[in-house]
Amino acid sequence: MTTKTVKLQELNLPRGGRIPEWADPDTFISPDTPPFPDAMHQEPSISDVMTTLRRHLRGRPDWDTTLISGNSFLYYDRDNLNNRYSPDCYVAFNVDIDAIWPRNGYMVWSAGKPPDFALEIASESTGQRDMVIKRRDYARIGIREYWRFDATGGEYHDAPLGGDSLVNGEYQPIATQPQPDGSIWGYSSILELWLVWDSGYLLFWDPNAREFLRNIDAADDARQAAEDALAEAQRQLATAEETIRQLREQLGQS
Repeated sequence: MTTKTVKLQELNLPRGGRIPEWADPDTFISPDTPPFPDAMHQEPSISDVMTTLRRHLRGRPDWDTTLISGNSFLYYDRDNLNNRYSPDCYVAFNVDIDAIWPRNGYMVWSAGKPPDFALEIASESTGQRDMVIKRRDYARIGIREYWRFDATGGEYHDAPLGGDSLVNGEYQPIATQPQPDGSIWGYSSILELWLVWDSGYLLFWDPNAREFLRNIDAADDARQAAEDALAEAQRQLATAEETIRQLREQLGQS
């Protein structure tokens, strides 16, 4: 068996390993991405964003053709498969998901379009790259909106929250709105949601429903509140039943 007939997936490439030049861009299966460089810092925010957006976008009529991914490779250069990025979160509307998932990565030439939305979560090792190199290249790739979130408030990025919209092939900053409570809001026309930096958390406000999307922490808090309310109701019911029992005993003795 010659080298050229070996299937790429049989090479057991390390996570994020270099792809051989002979790999067929129309058939190769992407290796997994390497672990997050600052996993303990980034992973909670990334997981929260992915879960929140999936729960929300599942209600769209085009959900069956909506891809939400993160920590997977985005390939944009058909002639050099090692030109690739791994956005922390990206969303592509109106794509053939069944054709994308088996390849274990997003190939722009195969999907027929670049993702519509990308988000990077700041960390010490990625912050400068997010602001400069990725901002330049995501515009070249054609990603319509590119957002950056820095939980530290701007230690790693140049701002707690920043977004760009693609206009004539170049990114133009999306205006953000600082609020008296310290939160910062920016509107994504792609997601039709407000992104909100609030005390180090990334939240999403739905202007149509006029409410925040429930993130993981909010969902846990709501569940705990419901459990506490149920326990209190059961306690009150038990107290009422005991009061009734005592009254019946008193009536029976009179």
